[in-house]
Amino acid sequence: MILKVWDNGGKTMDRYTVRIRNDYYGMNEYPFHPQGFCQFVGSYGEVKEGRHLGKLLPQGQFHTLPADVRKAIVERT
Repeated sequence: MILKVWDNGGKTMDRYTVRIRNDYYGMNEYPFHPQGFCQFVGSYGEVKEGRHLGKLLPQGQFHTLPADVRKAIVERT
């Protein structure tokens, strides 16, 4: 499975951009909260990966993400 996570440090509502296989999702720290954000943003080839998404988290840093972000990722795998 391909999993990449970018973190823009909270500069925008969609702080995290997450690639799961060939799909990308934008989410904030509270993806399950009524005022939170978690949305499909496109498929591979439609989303350009790069620094504009924020800092690419190193592989193995999944545990450093907020608990709800980890849960949202797991639910989509």
